[in-house]
Amino acid sequence: MSDRSIATQTRDIRKKTAGSPRKPERMPPPTRGEALVKGVFMGIVISGVTHASKSITGALVRHPLALFATGVVSGYLTHKYRKEIIVVGSRTAAESKNFLLRQRENLLDLVAESREYAARRDGSE
Repeated sequence: MSDRSIATQTRDIRKKTAGSPRKPERMPPPTRGEALVKGVFMGIVISGVTHASKSITGALVRHPLALFATGVVSGYLTHKYRKEIIVVGSRTAAESKNFLLRQRENLLDLVAESREYAARRDGSE
């Protein structure tokens, strides 16, 4: 392609996009059939993964050398990435603690609202 044809193509593209600044449309919600197909597909995938993991585990149990090699590799990787594992673990612990505190606060708010509603209802009767 020559430089002139490339310049013409890019100019045409710019003209088309500059003239119609439309937002992308939202996707419609899934239909019942799509949800059913998705559920069936996920079941097939989970079944396949479960079957594959059982066969891999069975092979490891039958071959002690493969089991030993798997242990060595996992130990090596754990040692190599131990600092990252510790950081991720501590971050996860902190996030879970914050999550539990937020949930407790939300639950206390909900209980307080229900008590207020009950008090208003009893007072109006």
